[in-house]
Amino acid sequence: MNKKDIAALTKLFGELYTVRSEADLENVIENGIKCFGDKDISELKVQMYRLGGKMLTVDAENRDALKARRIAVLTDSERSEMEKVEEIIDGNLLKYYFQPIVSAIDGEIFSYEALMRSAADPSITPFHILKYAGLNDRLDDIEKATFMNVLTIIEREKEILGGKAIFINSIPNVSISGADAEKISELLRRNSDSAVVELTESAEADEAQLSIMKDRYRSMNIKIAVDDYGTGYSNVHNLLRYTPNFVKIDRSLLSEINSDQRKRHFVRDIIEFCHENNILALAEGVETALELRTVILMGVDLIQGYYTARPAPDLIASIPLEIKQEIKRYQQQRQDGMSTHVYKVEGSERVMLDKVKKQGYKCIRIHSSEERGDIAIVGSSALNTNIHIEIDDGFKGRVTLESAHLSSIKKSPCIKIGENCEVEISVFDDCFLRNGGIFVPESSELMFTGIGSIVIDVHDSVFYGIGGPLDKGHGKLSFCANVEFIIEAYGQQGTCIGSGLGGEINIQQGIFNIKMNGNNGVAIGAVTGSVDLDIRNCGLQVISTCLKGAIIGSRDSDAKIMLHGCSFKGVSSGNETVCLGSVNGNADVTIDNSNFVTDTRSDDLAVLGSLNKDSNVKLHNIAMIIDAVGQKAYVIGGAKGETSFHCYNVDVKITLSSVFDSITSAEGDDLKIGAGRYFVEINGEKRDLTPNI
Repeated sequence: MNKKDIAALTKLFGELYTVRSEADLENVIENGIKCFGDKDISELKVQMYRLGGKMLTVDAENRDALKARRIAVLTDSERSEMEKVEEIIDGNLLKYYFQPIVSAIDGEIFSYEALMRSAADPSITPFHILKYAGLNDRLDDIEKATFMNVLTIIEREKEILGGKAIFINSIPNVSISGADAEKISELLRRNSDSAVVELTESAEADEAQLSIMKDRYRSMNIKIAVDDYGTGYSNVHNLLRYTPNFVKIDRSLLSEINSDQRKRHFVRDIIEFCHENNILALAEGVETALELRTVILMGVDLIQGYYTARPAPDLIASIPLEIKQEIKRYQQQRQDGMSTHVYKVEGSERVMLDKVKKQGYKCIRIHSSEERGDIAIVGSSALNTNIHIEIDDGFKGRVTLESAHLSSIKKSPCIKIGENCEVEISVFDDCFLRNGGIFVPESSELMFTGIGSIVIDVHDSVFYGIGGPLDKGHGKLSFCANVEFIIEAYGQQGTCIGSGLGGEINIQQGIFNIKMNGNNGVAIGAVTGSVDLDIRNCGLQVISTCLKGAIIGSRDSDAKIMLHGCSFKGVSSGNETVCLGSVNGNADVTIDNSNFVTDTRSDDLAVLGSLNKDSNVKLHNIAMIIDAVGQKAYVIGGAKGETSFHCYNVDVKITLSSVFDSITSAEGDDLKIGAGRYFVEINGEKRDLTPNI
């Protein structure tokens, strides 16, 4: 049976502590067998008799009878093994192999662990020895032999050890008394600089035993290590009880840790807890280069495992040079990250911003890997950080922002996506990006998912919220989430969603609250490039104060815009302004099944269409309220270029103040007014807008 099964059995007996007789014990065993199903019954009974016997208060005669019953359920093969173990214990036929424990800084040997072996029969493993010693109530003999034998080796090999310690395995709920205890204590006192007591097994000492043990080791200046942390009884509660000098993180948590997000998260918490409490964290059972690299980058202090060095009968002076160099290389990567304040993650990981901030990091760098990445960046509503994110070229995967508050230095994005990436940003709760937005190069794709809100605050002479700068285009941007995007941009020129040269933008869902203040700019679209925008099923509220620009569209090139199933509210002012369309390019604007409200003030104005070139505007099945004021202002199209305007099934209220006497320059076949309700007031006078189709 493994430690997990034994721990479960122990818990079972702990819950049934009212066992007072063998009859009660039999009932518990029957229930235990039912609980554990088809596991080996003889092994199950041995363990349950063993645990139950420890809980029964019986006289020596009954205890012997109980022991006899435990033995009676053994198979012939197990009886043979038990006899061999008895011979080993009686003759102290034990030997020890030594496995180096090395520094995660430079790979030098820090200490050794003494590992018990049979000197009589190699087929008898430490598991067999402990199993049958426990069955025969002889664990105290194993404890005594271990201490006496290893301490004798320590005294004999002082020169070879050179001040290094040996970890001695000890079972915390097994005690030694009398002359043997005195002799062991004397040996420990003489060798306190070379011995570490490692508390092992999945059994814990009671409070009285623990108090005696701690006082005893403290009086002798003996350091304590807790083994198998993360399994069985090894938990935070016991760390606080034992107050150890070392914590050995169990192999089960380290196996393939490089590809397991949950393990990395758990182990990182263990390492942080150790460091906060002046405990050295030891990664036990490291077997691959990837595991070695991962635990070093996570900040572990010591390493033990087959990859660095296997157990050997002699104390070796050094591990292989190539492994030491590998450790130094990984440690240098960690130090480089710390010196440059870069926290590196890859694969799948959950990154806690409070811990990263506490360690002094300024950047989270997400590396690409062969598998799809799944990184979570987790903060809290009260935690503001000066941390930004960089995503390496070629990354494919999801980055979850959960209550993440990020910030960047000016002229740099808060989130910088590399080339040829396919990134999903999943937003949960309220997230904030300060002093920079999200950069998406032309070769990459970004899709938003999640439920929450994200505030992007950019203040710079040249700005962008999501997309790219003025001299570049941006990659594919997809908005298909129930997320509120709150973007505030202040500067000379730029975009809130988009870039200078433009790129693909698909808005299929979401709420967009945008404030833009600058000389030249576009809230959604491109400054100099052309755009083809399909915006559906979302809410848009934009406040724009811009001398020359557009709310949605392009400033200098052609713009094709579809608004479907949307609620739009725009407030803008400037010198040359377009709400939906283009200032200097051709514009094709279609709005259907939407609500559209705008209040616009500008010297030269086209609410819908192009200010200086051709306009084609179609309105279907919409409710619209437009309040427009300008020296040269039209609602549909501009003063230059040709304008075509078609509308039907609309409810329109338009108030215009302008030198022009019409809401549009379109006329003849280019002006088609269908059924609907129209209220038009120009310069304070009501005008008829008569349907002609």
